[in-house]
Amino acid sequence: MLDSTIVTLALPAIREDLDASASGLQWVMNAYLLVIAAFVVTAGRLGDMFGRRRLFTIGLAVFAGGSVLSGAAWSQDAIILGRIVQGVGAAMLLPLSLAIVCDAFSPDQQPRALGIWASISAIALGVGPLIGGVLVDLDWRLIFWINVPILALGIVVMSTTVRETRDETATHELDYPGLALIALSLTALVLPLAEAANWSLGSTQSLALFVAAAVLAAAFWIVEHRVQQPIVDFELFRNGPYLGASAAAFGIVGAYWAVMFFQAQYLQTKLGYSATTAGILILPVTVPMIMISPLAGRLIARLGARTLMTVGMLCAVAGLVILTQITKTSGYVLVLPGYLLFGIALGFVYAPMSTAAMAAMPREKSGIASGVLAMNRVVAGSVALAVSGAVFQDLLPTHGFATSLARSSWVLVTMVAVCAVLTWRYVRSAPTKGEDPRLPATADAETLRHHQHHRRFHL
Repeated sequence: MLDSTIVTLALPAIREDLDASASGLQWVMNAYLLVIAAFVVTAGRLGDMFGRRRLFTIGLAVFAGGSVLSGAAWSQDAIILGRIVQGVGAAMLLPLSLAIVCDAFSPDQQPRALGIWASISAIALGVGPLIGGVLVDLDWRLIFWINVPILALGIVVMSTTVRETRDETATHELDYPGLALIALSLTALVLPLAEAANWSLGSTQSLALFVAAAVLAAAFWIVEHRVQQPIVDFELFRNGPYLGASAAAFGIVGAYWAVMFFQAQYLQTKLGYSATTAGILILPVTVPMIMISPLAGRLIARLGARTLMTVGMLCAVAGLVILTQITKTSGYVLVLPGYLLFGIALGFVYAPMSTAAMAAMPREKSGIASGVLAMNRVVAGSVALAVSGAVFQDLLPTHGFATSLARSSWVLVTMVAVCAVLTWRYVRSAPTKGEDPRLPATADAETLRHHQHHRRFHL
């Protein structure tokens, strides 16, 4: 989480030092996100099979290796390669972190534990811009080297304090066709969007890649319904609260990646602030999470997850609308309310979305459910960044940086607004009397009887 905010502030320095192109800067972010998206659920499955502690520890080591490679990068391609390695490590960390927490606590303790988990993430997100700005002004390579001691400490803690857990019912089968199809389909979708500065979106090669992405995505959907151990269990989305929480995650996290990518450059490139000052000025996007996340459990108990998350999503929409008003002459006074509203939205949505999603799932599904949720978040970041970036690059030659940034922000407004509707529609604040919150919202009486019999059998 620290890494995700630090890198965005370093992009202008990376561009200057490594002579990186506009599309190259997007690939510094997108290569990382695409690799996570492709491997995150498979990594969760491997953890279920071979041990979550073992795979998590390996993920820490791989992420450290990618950090070293990125910190020592001598060219644009080298840093992109380092980010790919980091993505492999992060793909192990994201789902297994949440699964390990869920395994360690009973259902009644999980909300508090997940609140602490989210608070740690919030602290990293909150202080990331400040730490990143200071390090970038010293040497942008330090933003990667700082990961190494943190990861080393993580390896020690995992090895000495965490018990090993696995899914004893999991088979040792991996969905290789699904893995190939999702990686190829996401790459085919993002490639022409990220290369919008060099290719026309209406060019033959772009259109061919979009068609290929659609065909590969359809093939992925078919394969996932036929294999025994799918990467994405689409049945999860028949669970209403899980679907609603996934929609919230897609909207808020996707918008977050795009906001941090563009606004960090806007503050430095167009408003002329140093990296340290830009890091301080962008703190309103991240700091509210530090203050709100520890209160998430009490807020959920008082207001309900549905109300809290929907209010958060509407705050995000309002904040993003403000960012659509940027002009060549506007300054920080304009964007500050937008940053603050979006930051409040992150605080209201980030912890509850994980709680609402995981509380709706049976314990034996925690690995695959957390993996799909993590995959959903990084796919959101990659797609939101690619689409808004493509619109930005298409407008840039004729409209300039500020106007292009403002108009491309409407992509994020639309995305978050749609996800807000889905959040309100499907997330439930609490199960009704006699209802099992882990059942799909559409479960009928026969399904309920079968589920209750299944639980009695195992008890």
